[in-house]
Amino acid sequence: MPRATLALADRRMQRARIVGALHEQRKSRTDLVEQFGVSSSLITRLVRSLLDDGMLREVGAQAQAIGRPPVRLEVVRDYGALLSVSCTSEGLRARSVNLHGGVIAESSAPAASGAVSPEAIVDRVAELAARTPRLLGIGVAVPGVVDAETGSVSAAPDLGWATEVPLRAMLRERFGVVVTIDNDVNLMMASERRVLDRRASRNAVYLYLGERGIGAGVIAGGRLIEGDHGAAGEIGLFPLSATDRTDFEDATSTIAIAARLEAAGHEVAEPAVERLLALADAGDPAARRLRSEVLASFSHAIAVITAILDPHVILLGGHARAFRAAEHAEMLDPLRGGLPFLPEVRAARSNPDAVLDSALNRCWQQLLAGGL
Repeated sequence: MPRATLALADRRMQRARIVGALHEQRKSRTDLVEQFGVSSSLITRLVRSLLDDGMLREVGAQAQAIGRPPVRLEVVRDYGALLSVSCTSEGLRARSVNLHGGVIAESSAPAASGAVSPEAIVDRVAELAARTPRLLGIGVAVPGVVDAETGSVSAAPDLGWATEVPLRAMLRERFGVVVTIDNDVNLMMASERRVLDRRASRNAVYLYLGERGIGAGVIAGGRLIEGDHGAAGEIGLFPLSATDRTDFEDATSTIAIAARLEAAGHEVAEPAVERLLALADAGDPAARRLRSEVLASFSHAIAVITAILDPHVILLGGHARAFRAAEHAEMLDPLRGGLPFLPEVRAARSNPDAVLDSALNRCWQQLLAGGL
């Protein structure tokens, strides 16, 4: 409970919790006393130290019917900045923001020969950091397995990484600030969770169809599930059946779909799933067969996810957003009667900044967790 934690925390953590509360919205000292249930003298001491350090400032008075209006406090916008990077098979996007979320600088770079090297990530951060005053933290999103303890990345085929990469250690050594490394689909799930209703936000799965891989971000019982090695949600590695050892992503990634369409004599100039659906709608026999097989693979994955996790909703992200209500129903129909409950299946929101924003938020929370 906040009433106990602020009073018992050390000074650095007390300061961090005050800053965290004011980062959400402007508040007066009285508001903070009421929020944390501590003495006004403690709040006064903490606020004074943060004002002296330049991290907080006093702003216009709060409207009040009787008596002297209290002065509100806010986090100083330009006290420092955070930087986030999104790494994909297509390349890198990076953004730095001030402490009010205003964009300071942005940068992007295509992948070289279909791969992104760890050194390219460090160089992109360095290029943006040079344009960013007082960098406080870096958040990075990668399409791979992330060890939560070490920040090392393994199993990242979309980036062309065949061995484990100590990415957090590399960035900490170079820049000397707080660094968070997270799986990109987990960050997509975190972004979606903020707009889900209360029940859905406690048990939800984000099922992402990528160019080469398929992954899932899992919220169960209100908590993000990462697993012992950071590999929870690697549903793409699951075999399609007990007899067919083909992985879900080997058969159903967009590269696999495009290759099968091309083998059937079709050009694939547009996104593979959209091309597949358009050809199937037009009555092409090969596309219709492939559509049925792809949907059967998703149905199998949904059955496995549902049997183990019982999610309220499964959100289809990435290229799977192209599936329509008819495809959602076709994924669920074979499961009716075979499982106690079925989840809602729907497309995830279209939000190209979801990963960058969630990486920034994750970095900010880690910064506060270390104390100020």
